[in-house]
Amino acid sequence: MSLQVLHLTGQSDPRSCALSPVQHAFLDGLPLPESAKVRLNFPYDAALAPYRPVPLWLASLRHLVLFWRIRLRRGRWARRNRPLVEAQLRAAERTLVLAGSIGLDLLGRLDLPSDLIDRLTVVAYGAVATRPPACRTIRVGSRGDHLARWWPHDVEVSAGHLDYLAAPELAALCAGLVTELAGDAA
Repeated sequence: MSLQVLHLTGQSDPRSCALSPVQHAFLDGLPLPESAKVRLNFPYDAALAPYRPVPLWLASLRHLVLFWRIRLRRGRWARRNRPLVEAQLRAAERTLVLAGSIGLDLLGRLDLPSDLIDRLTVVAYGAVATRPPACRTIRVGSRGDHLARWWPHDVEVSAGHLDYLAAPELAALCAGLVTELAGDAA
């Protein structure tokens, strides 16, 4: 496969890596074949449980725990999660990563090989990241995002921390990147 698009966010439910209905709808709106749309989220393990909604307070708590866990157990965390992520990223010549919230930080802390990092383009929306990967990254932020508005961003949209995928500007940015990357991979 020449191009794939996937989501990479923290696990609001550690027993699942299924996409939310909003994430599915965002992929559906992109101009690429169904086979290029990865219908799983980090860590891309199809054996995990199906999607179920998680309250914001619980998702925030779990992301905070994950934020500290990857700092305290960095090597062990990366070794446990890297194989599935690397296998998914190697499934295509180019990958557009839609990294929400702490997803950019997770991607950077996986310590992926440089040959793989070079094949990635990341759109990081609402990014909260102290260690992003060394790849082409477009950070999307919002003044309405009380969690990520203090972090640097390249593009500003009107959204709250959980609403980026509904922003037409983000959809247009990603559609343009899909067209660009599909042309590069051809």
